[in-house]
Amino acid sequence: MEITLALGGGGVRGVAHLGVLRALENHGFKVKAIAGTSAGGLFGAVYAAGFTTEEIEANVSNFSKSRSFHRKANDRPSLLGFSGIAKPLSGLLGDKTFDDLKIPFAATAVSLYSGKEIILLKGKVLDAVLATIAIPGVFPSQEIGGRVLIDGGVIDPVPVQVARWMRPDLPVVAVMLHKPPDDFEDEHIPFPIAIPGPSSIVEQLEKLRTVQALKIFTRSSEVTSTRLTELSMKVYKPEVIIAPRVGHIGLLQEINSEEMIQAGIDATEETLSEIKSQANWTKRIQRMVKHSIKPDIKPDIWEDIEE
Repeated sequence: MEITLALGGGGVRGVAHLGVLRALENHGFKVKAIAGTSAGGLFGAVYAAGFTTEEIEANVSNFSKSRSFHRKANDRPSLLGFSGIAKPLSGLLGDKTFDDLKIPFAATAVSLYSGKEIILLKGKVLDAVLATIAIPGVFPSQEIGGRVLIDGGVIDPVPVQVARWMRPDLPVVAVMLHKPPDDFEDEHIPFPIAIPGPSSIVEQLEKLRTVQALKIFTRSSEVTSTRLTELSMKVYKPEVIIAPRVGHIGLLQEINSEEMIQAGIDATEETLSEIKSQANWTKRIQRMVKHSIKPDIKPDIWEDIEE
């Protein structure tokens, strides 16, 4: 049974994508194309490069221990840098280009100045990943092909259109990371970025006005992203939506990787019958006929980019 994936953003919540991928593998689904944005772009790229979920999980664990966000001297303005992310990614992706990937993959970013969505399909995969995870103001924007790019989730939190454009004959399984546990209370949302140090010092830091202002800003951005995700699901109608219950986790909060992966597995298990129904040959033929009669038109908000 063949499917296409649209992997959404959500910072460290992206680890739940590994659980989704693992569950799909265990039930015999074949991923034939992946479109990812932000965290979905990161995990989608590494998986498309041929690494197993176990290998990716080991690298996530190593990163969680170091959690280095130092900025480089030539980084564009941002609160944090990519130092701790770029190193493990370089070890996995190296100089791989999109042509080297085992599974067709596309990452999305946004042009900071034109405001249009950029579909990254060529060049170095590592460059594309750093662009798609460049959360505005938090991580430095990246330049590719003369364009200054930021996190693709700014306007397209789950790239359903891109996934459907890549393989219109297959069902799009969209993974969104904004759903909290059923018993979660909104008032208990933690600070979105893990602050290292003794708890007594951290508590004092979190009382500072600037830190509180950052919490308010990031929370408001999260509200916007959640509503935009819900709206895009209604507009673009992926065949299946998988929603791991990880929406209570802050963008760069400390996490338990095993719990996040299990959340992805559980959410996938809940939708198995739906995925199987959409992946059967009858539905595939219907999609092929529909596409041959009325091919998808490239959206106006997409913009080409030169290498």
